[in-house]
Amino acid sequence: MAWEDVKSILRPENVHMGIMEVDKDLCTHCGLCIENCPFKCWEKGEDDIPKLKDDYACFSCYNCMVACPVEAISIVEPYHVDDGFWVTLPHPLPAKLPLEPKDADGNPDEWNAIERAVFERRSVRNFKDIPVPDTLIRRVLEAGRFAPSAGNCQPWRFFVITNRELIKAMDEAAVPGIAGVHNMYMDDEQVKNLEASAATSPSMADPRLIIGGMGSVAKKYLPPSLNAPCVILLAADTRAISGPQMNIGICGQNMNLVANSLGIKACWVGFLAGAANSPPVAEKIGLEPPWRVITTLVMGYPKFKQEGIVPREYRPVTWLREGSEGVEIEE
Repeated sequence: MAWEDVKSILRPENVHMGIMEVDKDLCTHCGLCIENCPFKCWEKGEDDIPKLKDDYACFSCYNCMVACPVEAISIVEPYHVDDGFWVTLPHPLPAKLPLEPKDADGNPDEWNAIERAVFERRSVRNFKDIPVPDTLIRRVLEAGRFAPSAGNCQPWRFFVITNRELIKAMDEAAVPGIAGVHNMYMDDEQVKNLEASAATSPSMADPRLIIGGMGSVAKKYLPPSLNAPCVILLAADTRAISGPQMNIGICGQNMNLVANSLGIKACWVGFLAGAANSPPVAEKIGLEPPWRVITTLVMGYPKFKQEGIVPREYRPVTWLREGSEGVEIEE
């Protein structure tokens, strides 16, 4: 694979970072927007008013918005890419709150409890230094155990880690590889070493992952475990019907929502899977083929409010209705 074949993947052009702004009249200078930004895009400016750094990578997660107690933060422009491999389709994508609910007759309605749980769930990355009780962890595990799976194969196995030394060891094992890939990507010469992996797995070079996520780990903003007191490794039987990723995704989302409902918050973390599957850790936890850790859920009590409804990208829905000809694209 020649460099020209993957250049648009590894060196995308016309990538526009998200732009946020703070209402100076509303801001209380609490600093929670700065603390809750996973990529540390913010810094304090004049009069302690948060502002975006000159060099920042905002991917429109809007974590700054949910943490703000006075709703002083607003969206100027969401993250988007104009053209090339990573072009945002369709472009541009507006950020919209959930559409107003209606009943079966098309009349205004109210969100039910499950809908609200889905809309308000956010990935929490700032935790109190308080252990999560085993009784609550067990309830989260049961939510995963009772998830649907292809062919009812139930291809999951959970490894619960609350041993802080082991969590720290996994962090230390994961960081060098993550930082190495990030640093290689950021160097115009070394990035060519990623040609083969970009050609076979282009998703690993998505700017949101490699600049944002990996960059946060490389710059030591937060360890991969996010300093959470509980780490759950979600392992899958690699022989699973439909593959392990789909089944573990469904299982893990059950667990994520139930954790949120119990007052303990959670975050998906993919960066610990490599360390968990490495021979030293795999041997320590008893992980053997055909089992493989697919992803990780970290959990704990939130340090401050980090949940709430924020806008999401809105893609037009294509309808093919009974009795109609062709397709109808809902704008």
